[in-house]
Amino acid sequence: MRVAAVEPGNANIAQLGNPENVDLRKLQATALIATNDPEIYESMSQLLAPFSVETVWSKCLEEVKYVLARQKVSVCFCGFWLLDGTYRDVVRHLRLRRAEVPAVIVCSPSCPHDYRDYLAALNISAFDFICHPYQKSDIERILNSALNASLRPPSPIPPISGIGAAGLRKAS
Repeated sequence: MRVAAVEPGNANIAQLGNPENVDLRKLQATALIATNDPEIYESMSQLLAPFSVETVWSKCLEEVKYVLARQKVSVCFCGFWLLDGTYRDVVRHLRLRRAEVPAVIVCSPSCPHDYRDYLAALNISAFDFICHPYQKSDIERILNSALNASLRPPSPIPPISGIGAAGLRKAS
């Protein structure tokens, strides 16, 4: 990965010309870790530390709402369970707020998981799904993708045109 010329402590990713060149170790990003499992929080905090990502731990949905209302969050890592809900509640809240915060579902070592959990997470618009043992390369990929995605403007939906458009208009 190429490194952008950015002063430490002054890495505003929105002002850089090419976000793919950002040195993740110099970003000032905040990760919300929403889980009631201290093992997930400790593991994720250790993996995010080399990237200078501040972590905020929320054990319940009310804490998640409080943090999101008062702090800019770059990415949210959600364990399966919170004290008062699940990762589904967190993702639902993010969508209701229209927050551009990518939600990554995280499995703990003690949580059995299979492809159905992965599909369920993607079905509710989760950004990604990772399982223990967490890999530094996965975290780097997620941070790159999540932070770059937040910079891109939403792609416009093209208007319906052509023969298919006429058929759609007649059917309605």
